[in-house]
Amino acid sequence: MLPDPDVTVVVVARGGPRGLARAVRSALEQSLPGVEVVIVDEAGGAPGARATARLVAGARDRVRAFALQERSGGDGRARNLGLRYARGRYVMFLDAGDTLDPHACKTMVTAAAQAGADLVAGRSVRVSRDGERTAYPHLYRERRLHPSIGDAPHLLDDAMAADKCYRRAFLEREDLRFAGRLRHADLLFTAAAYAAARPIAVVPDRVHNRCDTTTGGRGDVPGTDLGDFADRLEIHRRTGALLRARGSEALARRVEARFAGEVLPRLLRELRGREPGHRDAFVELARGYLAELDETLLADAGRIPAIAALMVLEGDTAAAMAAADYAPRGAGRPVLAIEPVERDGRVYWPGAHLGTALGRRVLDITDLGIGTAPLGALRLGGEVTRVCRAGRALRVSGTVANPLGRLGPGTDLDGVLEIRDRHRDGRAFAVPATVRALDGKITWEAVFVPDAVIRPTGLADRTWGLWLRLRAGGSTVEVRLTSDGTAHRGLVLPVRPRLTRAAGDRLEAYVAETGELALRVAAAGWPARAALPALRRAGRSRLRPAARGRTGPPGDRPGDPASGPPARPAVR
Repeated sequence: MLPDPDVTVVVVARGGPRGLARAVRSALEQSLPGVEVVIVDEAGGAPGARATARLVAGARDRVRAFALQERSGGDGRARNLGLRYARGRYVMFLDAGDTLDPHACKTMVTAAAQAGADLVAGRSVRVSRDGERTAYPHLYRERRLHPSIGDAPHLLDDAMAADKCYRRAFLEREDLRFAGRLRHADLLFTAAAYAAARPIAVVPDRVHNRCDTTTGGRGDVPGTDLGDFADRLEIHRRTGALLRARGSEALARRVEARFAGEVLPRLLRELRGREPGHRDAFVELARGYLAELDETLLADAGRIPAIAALMVLEGDTAAAMAAADYAPRGAGRPVLAIEPVERDGRVYWPGAHLGTALGRRVLDITDLGIGTAPLGALRLGGEVTRVCRAGRALRVSGTVANPLGRLGPGTDLDGVLEIRDRHRDGRAFAVPATVRALDGKITWEAVFVPDAVIRPTGLADRTWGLWLRLRAGGSTVEVRLTSDGTAHRGLVLPVRPRLTRAAGDRLEAYVAETGELALRVAAAGWPARAALPALRRAGRSRLRPAARGRTGPPGDRPGDPASGPPARPAVR
């Protein structure tokens, strides 16, 4: 057994054995020699137990393993068990599949020793096939030492526990442990640690890699899962209560404003992929939490997120999701998926919630210029309302938002339905669409034979988004198409990839995380079911070297998926 280790790295064993081996190997290969690993198996069964046993046998003096007898939902109980058996002067946490930078432990321990810090925070990098992206780059631009969290409240933006190093004596003195049986326990744990730590050191060095490319990963649950979301809300409640109990009202409000301003809009965007009943249940959970907060908090959340939060409070799911669409992630353009109303010369988000002073103040969007901006400057929201088959042909129809009735019956309207490659600029298949304006409503319809029109290669271009390019008079308007969860249910189209049917034989419909209705290449019959997984693995292996060489964040590079679909793709 390693005598008096400097650092104990607690690794939660979850997912496939390869991810666990990567994490443990990154801890054992640290440039700081005195590092031990404590593996906690989250009741992973026989494969997990065998993988853990091999790792322990390979480094008996530096690796110990313990197991929970039942799954706990989150990582809290597993990490607490690891803390119980940690012997290092400092403790770090790591999930299976993620890795530590080779000098992470040395960097953190040196910073803690030089400053006498209870807690050291370093830079985490998200690694995927699309490149590398630093999490919360604004926090890690330079080396800093803060007397307390009150001097650097922005550190609470990074709630991860894995990119931080804790003095074990500090954790024991403050009796700091993770909430058991709740997901998202990192937020509460790091808030409690920050609130108690004196002082806090920040280093700009890369210390942690969160690896999205790992196969057999960490088993994440979608954020819009109702159980997961209920856990998140409970953690937020406890975090606010803890910070207020320590006399930190401003810090509690910062955490709550960040939920309303960043977390809730992101989850509302992802909610478009859910069934209508699930959406309403999600909004009702969020409504219960927001109702507990001070309504003045909306001013701290940001302009459009405040509208989304108010619509949640009003129980208006459609208007809340539309507000989230107008606050896109990254460099994406806002999507206007609702029809604002005009009252007494002012323009408001929806017209149904103007009965209070708060509603009129928050929902006033006159200064956004929706009524005066050129039509071509707007990106509208549209919906696919009906999909039906007629032999080999597919008939698709839907509606388009008509802000302030600007697309009137006198407007010359036509359009093109575009099926766009979601990951590469300038690739789209085009189908003529018929567009009509009647009683202020804009409808459209397109008829085409899918396997004659859509011809992906089937490997790098696996997902395709549906957009409408609307020509209104002398303007061209982009319309992002979505679905309420019923129109596209069970929609499966035949496809003939250019790499033959071994690369896939069908297209399945789904709503992407960006809200657009999309199609993905899948396999149902022979030989696609046998060949497609191997072809995709080969494609990923060719992409990884290029991804490692790209360091700019998604959304900053032309053609990056995070930046949304291209503005004007070339149609062929």
